[in-house]
Amino acid sequence: MPNLTLLLLTHNEEKNLQQYWTWLDKCPIITEIVAVDDLSTDNTLSILKSLASKNRKVIIRSRGLAGDFSTQRQFALNFAANDWILWLDADEKPSDEMIAYLNHFSPKHQKNVYSFRRLDSFLGQTLLHGETGWVYFTRLFHRRYGHFSGQVHEIWSSRTIPIKHEEILFHYPHRDLKSFIEKINFYSTIRARELFLQKTPVSLIEIIFYPLAKFLKNYLFLLGFLDSTPGIIHALSMSFHSFLVRSKLWHLSSTSSSS
Repeated sequence: MPNLTLLLLTHNEEKNLQQYWTWLDKCPIITEIVAVDDLSTDNTLSILKSLASKNRKVIIRSRGLAGDFSTQRQFALNFAANDWILWLDADEKPSDEMIAYLNHFSPKHQKNVYSFRRLDSFLGQTLLHGETGWVYFTRLFHRRYGHFSGQVHEIWSSRTIPIKHEEILFHYPHRDLKSFIEKINFYSTIRARELFLQKTPVSLIEIIFYPLAKFLKNYLFLLGFLDSTPGIIHALSMSFHSFLVRSKLWHLSSTSSSS
């Protein structure tokens, strides 16, 4: 049974670390945490240091994000002592069932990658439908058989199809609607820049109809309406994210062509 290194990116995560990371002592298979901190100004660093124990070391590297999460994760891999890697965000918390799975983790092959079902909490309610209701994220892998890719929503890219597990990873991404809108604005800027660098074209039709299609998919086809009021607010917000990405992409393209 291998030991695990946990990869973590942080930026002013004091509240999340205090609230959601008491589970670590239940998971002795994690013998190392490698955290890359994006120049936090709160107590994130001191809390990270407090996660160290007799059987678990904590390595912290401070480094500006520069809008590229996958590069930051790949950078963190350079400091991992273990081959098997678990990666989480500060606003995520594994369920007791997922912790039990990790503690008994015994891979059949080094090339295998493992994904877990993630459920989002939004405005005090767990979303069971919509685009976040039935998604699986690869979070456990051998470091030699893949790499991180994607600037905004980074993923572990591997030739191996992930083995899906039903153990739940809880996600608490937004403390309130204000922070949600702020994140939408932040991530849409990074995503638009990524598409611009890939020379992705955008049209007025896409700016108008892609967000509409996004809303209909989340709210109707993926049954977001079953999540009551938080479901429609979330569906509308994700539609707004799509609108911002394409609007910002259009602005970048038009500015570039006129210069």
